[in-house]
Amino acid sequence: MASKLIKFGEPTIKKMKTLFYLFAFSIIFISISSCSKCYDCVTQQNILDSNGNVIDQSEVHEDVCTASNDEIAQKEQDGAVCSK
Repeated sequence: MASKLIKFGEPTIKKMKTLFYLFAFSIIFISISSCSKCYDCVTQQNILDSNGNVIDQSEVHEDVCTASNDEIAQKEQDGAVCSK
């Protein structure tokens, strides 16, 4: 039975280590790249009087954390200014 054991040579161990490190780094890279990023989005809001006339404006700050750049692009299309 002992003669049927698989013996790994030095090149095989190096290949296995290399494959392990590539796998580990790819998992870490994927997890980091898909993390959400947080933005501070500022929009201007009109303050109206009872007749509907604009009497002032105020800034509305919204913290947006997302992994999707499309969500930030949509907020900026709607008039917000977003920064990291």
